[in-house]
Amino acid sequence: MIKEIEKFVYAKGKGEMEDRSRVGSIYYNRGVVFGIVATEAIRTAQARYGKGKPMTGDQIRWGLEHLSIDDKDLKQLGATGFMQALKVSCTDHEGGGAVKFLQWDGKKWNTVTDWISSDQSLVRPMIEESAAKYAKEKGITPRDCSKEG
Repeated sequence: MIKEIEKFVYAKGKGEMEDRSRVGSIYYNRGVVFGIVATEAIRTAQARYGKGKPMTGDQIRWGLEHLSIDDKDLKQLGATGFMQALKVSCTDHEGGGAVKFLQWDGKKWNTVTDWISSDQSLVRPMIEESAAKYAKEKGITPRDCSKEG
């Protein structure tokens, strides 16, 4: 994937990155993953609301909350091993919440684990409690995902 970006963007003078040594860095890769997620969310929204049409914020949110990128999609995108498969919903904005741990060796970041999933039976109640407290403090009425299509 990064090689394709270099070939079709930077090699054609279309990139705006001043320091090309950052290509492939952790921060660069995060940006690429975000680009994949945003693009696929827009495609998901357009599949529902009309391909080629400008999307509203609510339509993009719907696309994000119905985003599903499986291993087949990752292969097609050239992102196998680059990011995890994910399935996002109104109640799960993490898309599964798996992480990899990295370690700095003084020169570069090295991946030191495979994907590790969080213990949702422990984490989810903490998230719900914190969100409910915040909503109460700010006078926010939480969305009811069960009422949305």
